Amino acid sequence: MLMDQASLTVTREKLIEAAGQVFAERGYEAATVREICSRAAVNVAAVNYHFRDKFGLYTEVLKSAVLDPHAQSLAAGITQPCDSKAALQQIVLQWFERPRETGRRSWLARIMAHEMAQPTPALDRVVEAMGPQYRRFQMLVGQLIDCSPDDARTRMCVHSVVGQILQYVQSRAMLERLCPDLDLDDEKQRQAIAAHIVKFSLAGMERIARGNRESSKRTQATRSRKRNGRQS
Repeated sequence: MLMDQASLTVTREKLIEAAGQVFAERGYEAATVREICSRAAVNVAAVNYHFRDKFGLYTEVLKSAVLDPHAQSLAAGITQPCDSKAALQQIVLQWFERPRETGRRSWLARIMAHEMAQPTPALDRVVEAMGPQYRRFQMLVGQLIDCSPDDARTRMCVHSVVGQILQYVQSRAMLERLCPDLDLDDEKQRQAIAAHIVKFSLAGMERIARGNRESSKRTQATRSRKRNGRQS
């Protein structure tokens, strides 16, 4: 019985790994169950047994992208940062290492790129799983700009940071053609780009935070004048 359960677990993981590779290469629509099972070296019926159909398998692959241990390590850095600036730097640096890794993590970004370009109903499940991480990132950025996590300025700063990262992660082929000297396999270049994103983002956030403090002081001064006026 234990052997049977272990065998089922192995088959399930082989399907997820093979499906991740195929979905990353072809996208959901063009991928076929037959090719996935061929790469996994399992019977086609295994997809129906473990995931019901191709969509069920695709949903599980997307969930693995969000719940990947690497993504969880990023979330841990956000949850209890000893230094908000250091936490931001860690997040950006680790994102630039992600596309270079082998195995499952090497295809996560490509699958998400396909899903962003051609969303499927599975995206709702991804958003649900991603929600807690997104919220923690909002809290981190909110601390940096002295704003509530729900403030529109916090949301725009979060998206600005993520957008800079995705420009390199998802547009690598185009950027390397536009800029022949760009080589994202070069560790020094990756670190320089990550450092620039952090420096650029923190400079903008510090300016926003300063503006928030100045606005708060003006508001307090105005209220104080009004109170003094009523008292006189």
